[in-house]
Amino acid sequence: MKLTFSVIVLLLLALPAVSQQPAPEAVPRVPFVLKNTLGYHRMFRAEGPGIAYGFTMNRNEKAPLNWPVGTRLYFSKDGETTRGLIWTLTAEDAGKTLETMPREPIQVEPGPVGDAKPAKAKGITVLLRNNSLLPRRIAFISYRPDEPGNGTEIVTMWPFAVRKGRYPVGTKLYLANSGQIDQVMSGQRIDSDKPFLTVGKGDAFRIINIFE
Repeated sequence: MKLTFSVIVLLLLALPAVSQQPAPEAVPRVPFVLKNTLGYHRMFRAEGPGIAYGFTMNRNEKAPLNWPVGTRLYFSKDGETTRGLIWTLTAEDAGKTLETMPREPIQVEPGPVGDAKPAKAKGITVLLRNNSLLPRRIAFISYRPDEPGNGTEIVTMWPFAVRKGRYPVGTKLYLANSGQIDQVMSGQRIDSDKPFLTVGKGDAFRIINIFE
């Protein structure tokens, strides 16, 4: 028995409609140049939408890259693990030369859950001055008596600029060299080395020259 054209149309209209799911939007990529400004050979790791790999860069090496927005650059000991977030890629970074220096103070990884944390000690204000005639990039690493880890901050100081920090008495403060930075980023401690300054009560609001 032959079906008429109108019957075929009615049968087709009765079929359930197939829902069309919109394709997921691709994460935009950002072209930029990465430059190793640490002053020594170093291993890094990149993790982001669709990418995760380790790589090394020589001193002052530049590399043109094209990563998805949101990719994070880390220091790494072996190219697989991460130790210290350097920065997170944004859309505004397109076309820029990005350095291998943290944009924000490096966050220390927390200890195991359940570790007892001592009460925070009251800090005093310490003033550190770049008494050099040149701009200097300085890594400040501190070990406070009331915290198990370390604090790390890498900043550029202009000639005769003063950096203000607040530390409790007994804090060991280091002006870290490249070797010490590498040790800290690898999860080691440097507080057995001689510090630049062990903070005392008499250091409150005293301007301390960084260079001899």
